[in-house]
Amino acid sequence: MTMMMSMMKTAACRQGAILVFFIAVTAGAAAGDSFSIQARGAYFIPSEAVFKEIYGESPVYGGGISLKIMGGLSLWAGGSFFNKTGTLTFTEESTTMTLIPVFGGLQYQFLSGRFRPYIGAGAGYILYKEENPIGKVEDGGLGFMGLAGVKVLIAGPLFLDLQGSYSMCKVEPAGIEADLGGIHIGLGLGLQFLP
Repeated sequence: MTMMMSMMKTAACRQGAILVFFIAVTAGAAAGDSFSIQARGAYFIPSEAVFKEIYGESPVYGGGISLKIMGGLSLWAGGSFFNKTGTLTFTEESTTMTLIPVFGGLQYQFLSGRFRPYIGAGAGYILYKEENPIGKVEDGGLGFMGLAGVKVLIAGPLFLDLQGSYSMCKVEPAGIEADLGGIHIGLGLGLQFLP
């Protein structure tokens, strides 16, 4: 019963955060604030030693959106997809891990010229699934992320976004604590829509 209540609270938090962000985006777009979308590729370096030993480092793909609130401050949200097959440490059997992190938060941009450095922080949820001959685990956990980068305007609304981030997400699959977070170093290509 306690587990069911916990799952319902987590689902309600996740849905509430998504709803608040999209209401803000819709309201901001209607008010004529600056809005951007982008596709991103990144290199993921897991922070958990066992995770890294089994699955290694790997490319991930995703995207993001942001909405200017005022001055250099923006709301942002993004997600990515990781899927990799590795080998279990003891049995050497094949195992597959899928991670789908979705994060959102605040971002501050320092300059308004062609090069626009920024920092940000946020919270989110990581869905994960691991399948191997021993069994299947499918769940999720709340996490936190800090990020920094620089947007480079190319031409018109087109920009490049060089970004580094660090995330933490502690989970306990099968009663063993693990961190699904790590370092992402990536490059995005996006469009900025001005009022």
